[in-house]
Amino acid sequence: MFYVSNTLQVDVEPGDYVLIEDDWDDWFTYETKYNLYLFGSDGGKGWKHIGAVKIGQLAMEKGQRRANIPAEFDQLDDQFFSLGQDATYYDDALELGVANQLLDKLNDIAFDNKIFRRVRLEDVTRVSLLRSVKETTVLGEFSRIINGAVPLTPYDFTYTGPKQLSSEHDPIQLDFQVEPGSNPPSNIHVLIGRNGIGKSFILNAMIRALVTDADDKESDGEFVDEDLLAEEDNLFAAVVSVTFSAFDKFEPLTDRQVTREGVTYAYVGLKNKRRNSKEDPGVKDLSALAREFSISAQRCVGDGRLQRWQRALDMLESDPIFRIARISELADIDDIEEFKKTAASRFRNLSSGHKIVLLTITKLVELVRERSLVLLDEPEAHLHPPLLSAFVRALSDLLNNRNGVAIVATHSPVVLQEVPSDCSWQLERHNSLMVAHRPEAETFAENVGILTHRVFGLEVEEAGFYNLIRDTVIEEGDYEEVMKEYNHRIGSEGRGLIRSLIALQNKKTKT
Repeated sequence: MFYVSNTLQVDVEPGDYVLIEDDWDDWFTYETKYNLYLFGSDGGKGWKHIGAVKIGQLAMEKGQRRANIPAEFDQLDDQFFSLGQDATYYDDALELGVANQLLDKLNDIAFDNKIFRRVRLEDVTRVSLLRSVKETTVLGEFSRIINGAVPLTPYDFTYTGPKQLSSEHDPIQLDFQVEPGSNPPSNIHVLIGRNGIGKSFILNAMIRALVTDADDKESDGEFVDEDLLAEEDNLFAAVVSVTFSAFDKFEPLTDRQVTREGVTYAYVGLKNKRRNSKEDPGVKDLSALAREFSISAQRCVGDGRLQRWQRALDMLESDPIFRIARISELADIDDIEEFKKTAASRFRNLSSGHKIVLLTITKLVELVRERSLVLLDEPEAHLHPPLLSAFVRALSDLLNNRNGVAIVATHSPVVLQEVPSDCSWQLERHNSLMVAHRPEAETFAENVGILTHRVFGLEVEEAGFYNLIRDTVIEEGDYEEVMKEYNHRIGSEGRGLIRSLIALQNKKTKT
C-alpha cells in the first residue's frame, strides 16, 4: 500500500510505502517531486529511503501543479506515471527486491516502454519529469539497471579473412570497434556488396574461426583482439548464426564441429542440423518453425528474459501487423499447454516475413548472453523496409542490454542507413581479388536512393529503369519526346536522369 503524506508519522504495515511531498518547483509550473520510503524492509520497523521520484498525470490542466493521486492507493491508475530522478532510486529498489512490483504499481516510464511512448510529449513529462533526466538516460541507464543488464565494455577487434583466390593478394582485413553509449549505436556492423561477392562465405568463415579449434587461418581467417590477456581467452562467449535462406550452400555446424572450449554456438534458420555425414537434414516446415517459436517464447517468459522480450516486441509493434497479432499478451498465459497452443496459432497466422522476424528476435532474446556475436546473413530477404528497420533497432537494443555485437551481411541500403559509415564495410570483387573499404560518405540516416547509387552505382545504371530511359534518350534526344514516350509517368529521379543524359549527349555532339 502507498500513502501520500508530509511526514513519516503514518500508521503503516511492513512492506508499505510512503510518498513524502517535496516542494521542489520546476520552472514555477509543477511540483511533482516526492521522496519514497519503504517501511520494514529489513523485517523490523525502520524506514528505508529509496529515493526521489516525480509523478505526472495525463492532460494536466493549466495551473495544476501536482498530479491528483489518491492519498492512499495500491496501484496508480493509467492516467498517472512516474520516473525516478537518479540511478540510485532504481539500484536501491533492485537491492531491496521490490523493483518489479514497485515500478509496475507506480507506472514507471523507465520500467514500461509503452507508457514512456504514450506520455513522452506531455508537458509535465518534458518540463518536470525530464527536467534533470535525459531521455537517453531513461531508455539507456535506468532501463539497463531495471533489466539487470550487464555492464557495457568497448570492443576493438580485427578479422583477417581466408586466403584470396590468388596467392598474390593478401587476405582482406576488417576492423570492428564498439563504443558503449555511442550515438548512433555502434554495436551493429554491416558488410555490404552485390550478390555473389562472397559475403556469406566470409560470415561462415568467421563462425568457424570462432567456434572450432582447427586454427585453419587459410580457410577460416582469424580474429585478433590485442586487449585479450591470454591466447586461450575467447573474444566472444557465444556465437549465434542467423540465416533464413533455403538456398544457402552453407549448413549449420554440428555439435561435433563446435570444438572450442568456452564458446557456445547456436543456429537460427530454416535448415535442420545434420546428425551424420550421410544424412540430408532438409529444411523445417511450418509446424516445426511454429513449435520452435512456441518453445523459445516459453523460455523467454519463464527464464528471466521477459522484460527483454517485451521490449523487443514493443519496438517491432511499430508495424501494425505485429500490434494486431498481440504476441506480447502470451506473457499473461499461465497454463503451459494453453501457452504452447496459443503461441503456435498466432505464429501460424502471420505472413512469412513476420514469422521470420518474430522467430528470429525471440530466439535471439533466448540465446544472446553477455559478450555474444550475432552473425546475420541477408535479413532483408523476407522483410519489407519498415519492418527491417524496426528489426535492426530491436536487435541493437538487445545487444546493448547483453553487451553484444552483430555483423550483418546485406545488399540492402535500408540496413546500411541504420548504421554509421565507420560500422560499414563495402565489399567488392575484381576478378580473383576481394577488397574491402569504408563507404566514402556518411551512411546513417542517409537517403536510400543515394546509398544505392554510392554502393551499386555502375550496376544500377546497367539495369532496370536506367537502361530503359537511357535507350529512349539515345533514340529521341529531346526531354519532352522522352516524357511523351512514357506518358509523363516518370518520377523525379527519372526526370533528373533524362536531363543528365541529354546534357551528356549534347556535350559529346559538340565535341
